[in-house]
Amino acid sequence: MIDWTRWIVLAALLLWPLAPATAQEAGFTWKVMRYAYVLDDKGLPTGSFEIERQAHDAQAARNGARIDLSYVAGQETIEILDAATLKADGRRIPVSADRILDIAPQVPRDVAMYSDTRTKSIVFPDVAAGDSIRYAYRLKRFSSNWPGFSWTAPLRSVARVKGAEMTIDVPATMALGVEHHGVQYRTESADGRVRHIFSWSNDRAVPPEPGATSDFDWSDRFSVSTFASYAQIGDYYGRLHAAAAAVTPAVSELAAKIVGTATDQATEARQLSEWVAQNVRYVAVSVGQGQLAPTPADETIGNRYGDCKADTALLAALLAARGIASEAVLINTNVARYVLPETPVADFNHVILYLPKFDLYVDPTWNHAAFGALPWGLYDKPVVHAVDGRSRVGRTPTERSEDNVSEVATIATISADGRIGGTTREQVKGAMATDLKSWMSGGLTADRAAALLRSQGMPGTGSWISPRRDDTAPELSLTARFDLADSIDLAAGEALVPPGGLRFLPRPGGFLLGVQDSPRRHPFPCHAGRQVETIEVKVPPGFKPTRLPADRHWTTSIAEYSSSYAFDDGTLSVRREFTARPQGQVCAADLSRELIGLMSNIRRDYRAVVVFDRSL
Repeated sequence: MIDWTRWIVLAALLLWPLAPATAQEAGFTWKVMRYAYVLDDKGLPTGSFEIERQAHDAQAARNGARIDLSYVAGQETIEILDAATLKADGRRIPVSADRILDIAPQVPRDVAMYSDTRTKSIVFPDVAAGDSIRYAYRLKRFSSNWPGFSWTAPLRSVARVKGAEMTIDVPATMALGVEHHGVQYRTESADGRVRHIFSWSNDRAVPPEPGATSDFDWSDRFSVSTFASYAQIGDYYGRLHAAAAAVTPAVSELAAKIVGTATDQATEARQLSEWVAQNVRYVAVSVGQGQLAPTPADETIGNRYGDCKADTALLAALLAARGIASEAVLINTNVARYVLPETPVADFNHVILYLPKFDLYVDPTWNHAAFGALPWGLYDKPVVHAVDGRSRVGRTPTERSEDNVSEVATIATISADGRIGGTTREQVKGAMATDLKSWMSGGLTADRAAALLRSQGMPGTGSWISPRRDDTAPELSLTARFDLADSIDLAAGEALVPPGGLRFLPRPGGFLLGVQDSPRRHPFPCHAGRQVETIEVKVPPGFKPTRLPADRHWTTSIAEYSSSYAFDDGTLSVRREFTARPQGQVCAADLSRELIGLMSNIRRDYRAVVVFDRSL
């Protein structure tokens, strides 16, 4: 992770009051939101914040009576200046000192992430419908990971805001890049300083749209930065990465041991990447400068653990020991964000590696992905290649439908007494294979099989046949056996829903393009891939379908679905295929209109049933 605590802190200071309102928070109005950052000549900020928020109903009052403010203890100090409940009748009830708590984050033991982030938690007394809470605090940063200050913020319309203002106060000699969309902006100059002032309001809360791309890409927003370019940001990190990725005798020795007798560099690159992914467990110790500076490769070799910065530095060093060049790449994985602000902002939380010789991006922290395969959320993303003196903005590759394929084949038999059992085989490649490996890592137990069957509306029992998971393989196959709890009486005319079988993979349809139930207002992530499902059901002798569902074929500008039904020699055969071919991983909102009809048709097809009768 890259400086992740820094962004948690700033989100707590600025974005948290603007964060999407949950159903419980629907009764809030932010009456006062004043933020001010004063930067010294080194770009270190001191922030002053004043917030007043009113609860309009009892539920909002209950859920809004506590405020949590995060800060990085090793780099910042925080001081609560004022905190009180403002009663609707005009009374003011201060928060007592013993109700302002300083706490460390509560992290589950299975989360391998450690930092010096702490939280000031303010518990407000006697908050009821119609009351407001008011708090003011000061946060001073005395040390910084990046050699500059930058910030970007979307103004989220899901929150009602009566009046908000943010001021960035800088020395007149300090260049500050500014970008703003849909907000009021002005500057004031006095006493050798310049104040950049942004203000906004929002009288009507608009519900969030699930499944949209990040509002960093399309909402009203603003960005500020003391960085001159993304190349400057990349150069700074590139120097840190290069120092950590130095080739040492220990690195050279390990690289030679890993590649063995391999002689071509493509094989060596794959072996080294796989070794790091499989042998260095993910542990993030983000304390002090460790939030940004990678752990040296030698140290990671000894530790056998590290975060994304350490993993990429180690892999870069191993590659360099074999004469293979690589570049650290900064990317943001927290949100579905596909556009960088024009103003250069150091808003990155992850590092991967680029291998120029093979034009390939690899993520050594993702141990379920084959060499060169990325998780879904890392495709078609803007990145900064961090190479000192050669840093530049780039973009990860777009997905191709032929690279991400799933084929699920279920063969079932209906016995003479109506019991249904069979096998399911899942074959996958690309990002689909990465998904299946991840799901398999959760355990292949009888309880897991029963839960999967129940989730498809088919209670029963099941198990997997000789399951083998190779996390380095680009393709994967998994076979399961199942027996359903509910029998069927074909002779009585009960309709058969062709069983999908015991499977992890979603059925052909909306998985790749998201939920499309109503016209969208905003762009949405869309993925390329092909899903195939075949189902064969052997019925008892003498039974034939009274009629088969009609074959279907529907297309849109970016997707296609087909299904077919046949009966031959006592076996019902069903085939369904869905292919998504978007041009990139962001689809325009107006595409949802044609997808709504397609998804409705697909759901109808899955409801198709077959009724059997005895032949004379």
